[in-house]
Amino acid sequence: MGWLSVAAILAGTGVVFVVCCAAIARASFSETLSRANLQVAVYYGAVFAVALFGCLAVTQAAGTGAAAVFSLGLCTVSLAVGWFLSRVWRRAEEAELASIDELRAFVASHQDVEATLEERCARMARECDLTRREEAILGLLLEGKTRSEIADALVVSQNTVKTHIRNLYKKMGVSGKSELAHVMGECRAETR
Repeated sequence: MGWLSVAAILAGTGVVFVVCCAAIARASFSETLSRANLQVAVYYGAVFAVALFGCLAVTQAAGTGAAAVFSLGLCTVSLAVGWFLSRVWRRAEEAELASIDELRAFVASHQDVEATLEERCARMARECDLTRREEAILGLLLEGKTRSEIADALVVSQNTVKTHIRNLYKKMGVSGKSELAHVMGECRAETR
């Protein structure tokens, strides 16, 4: 029974290791940086660490038979959970990218001159009592910038940008980028 248990331990941790390496390779070598791919790679890296240290701990505490059951169980559960999480993360990323594309298309179709975007942001800032930072973030959002691009442009953390965006949405009475684009489109129609 000892060699069969060792084989099961190696099989379970080996599968998790291979999936972890594949996720890291996908995140590292894809043409575009994908937050979902990074999240999946981190998830499987953590699962692999749990598999290694868990098998050692269970072997010490209960023997190789229990470690084999732990390894195979962890492998099965982590693959199912990883598949589910990767789908959720990819959908969320696709929705965010679609919103960004929608905002970029909105700006491209409504941008006569650069001043009009600034004028609309200034008008909305006055109407909604936005702070100067929120007004700047509104302009960057309407240019199609992501949170990380906004954080880099304003030299602040992404959490700070996230807080400003949340406050901006609240003051403007919108819940996301598509509603923001819609409100700003109405603002443009009113100014004509």
